[in-house]
Amino acid sequence: MGYLLFLAWAQLRVRPWQSLLLVLSVSVGVTILTTALSLTNGFEQDMVDRLLGTTPHVSLYNPLSGGLTNYNEVAARVVGRPHVTSVIPFIQGQGLVTSDAKSTTGVLVRGVDPAVQAKSPSWGKYLVSGHLEDPGGGPGIVLGTEVARKLGVGLGDTLKVITGAGKQRTATVTGLFESGLYEFDAHVAFMTLPTAQTVFGMPKSVTGLDVQVDDVFMAPQLARELSTELMLGARSWSDQNRPLLKAMFLERVVIFIVIMFIVLVAMIGVGSTMAMWVIEKNREISLLRAIGVAAPLVGRLFVVQGTLISAVGVLLGSLGGVVLSLALAAFPIGLAGEVYFLSHLPVRMEGRDFLLVALATLLLSPVASVLPALRAMRLDPIEVIRRT
Repeated sequence: MGYLLFLAWAQLRVRPWQSLLLVLSVSVGVTILTTALSLTNGFEQDMVDRLLGTTPHVSLYNPLSGGLTNYNEVAARVVGRPHVTSVIPFIQGQGLVTSDAKSTTGVLVRGVDPAVQAKSPSWGKYLVSGHLEDPGGGPGIVLGTEVARKLGVGLGDTLKVITGAGKQRTATVTGLFESGLYEFDAHVAFMTLPTAQTVFGMPKSVTGLDVQVDDVFMAPQLARELSTELMLGARSWSDQNRPLLKAMFLERVVIFIVIMFIVLVAMIGVGSTMAMWVIEKNREISLLRAIGVAAPLVGRLFVVQGTLISAVGVLLGSLGGVVLSLALAAFPIGLAGEVYFLSHLPVRMEGRDFLLVALATLLLSPVASVLPALRAMRLDPIEVIRRT
C-alpha cells in the first residue's frame, strides 16, 4: 500500500496545476455545503430560542369552556412536579388597537402578572424600554416595536383597546419589546392580568396556564401527563410550532441534497480528468503491467489517486467552511423581518455537520476513480508497447 501512495502522489505532482484545480473543485463544494449547514443551524437555533422566549413551554387550557376558573388550584398541583420551574396564569385574546392618529391594527392581547413576568429572562432580554404596569391614570400596555411603528405611538402615548367581548378601554403605552420575530413583534401586546380580565370580561378566570420547564425536550411528555391527570387540554411548544419545525427539518435536508450535487459534479470532473491521464500515460501503465504488476493493483492506484484528491479537498474545504462561517458570524447577513421573521441570519457551526460532509464526500470519491481505474485495468500492455 505504501508504494501505491508513493506512485499516486508522484503522479499528482507531475501535473501540479491540474491536481490543484481538481482539489479546489472538491474543496469549493465542501466549503459551500458546510457554510450552508452552519447558516441553517444558526437560523434554526435562533428561531427555536426566540420561540421558546415567546411561547409557553406547555399551555394548559379548558377546551370546552375556553377558560379556567380554578386556575390557582391547578397551578398548585402542577408547580411541584419535576422539571417545572414556574406556572403563570394568562389571559389571551384578539383585539383591535387604535391610536389618536386614527391608525388601527389587530393584535393578540396577552394579560400576565407583571411581577412574575419580570422574572422571566426572555422578558428582560426583549423589553427594550419601559415596563409592564398600570399607571395611576388607567391601564397600561406594552407593544411590540412593529405594532408601535404601525400605530405611530411611543412611550406615554394613549390608545384604545377594543375586544370582541364589546369592551373598550383607553390604555397608556408603558413599554416596548422586540423579540426579533417579526410576526410576534407586529401582532402581540401585553397588559396586566387584572386589566386583561376586565377587558375580556373574565373577572374570575383565565385563558390558561403557562408552564415553564428546565428541559424543553421534556415538554411534550409533561403535556401528555398533565392532560391525562388534570383532564385539561395541554399543548407543548413543539406541538404548537410543529409545522414550522417540520419545515425547518425539510429545508435542512433539501439544502444538503442539492449542494451535495455540486460535490458530485466536482467528483465527476475529477474522474474525467483522471481518465485523460490514463490515455496520456498508457505506455507507463503498460510497462508496469509488463513487469508483473497485476491489473487490479493498477486499478487501485487510480482509486488511491481519487481518494487523495478527495481527502485534500475535504481538508481545505472544511477549513474554508470554518473561515467563511466565522466571517459571516462577524458580519451577519441582514434580512427583511417581514419576509424571514428574523432581522439577521445567525451562524452556528457544528462538528457533526463537518464530519457528515467529509464522510459523504469521501464516500463519493469512488465515483471519481471508477472510470480511470477500469480504463487502466483494460489496457492490453502488449498491444500498447507494440504500437509505441
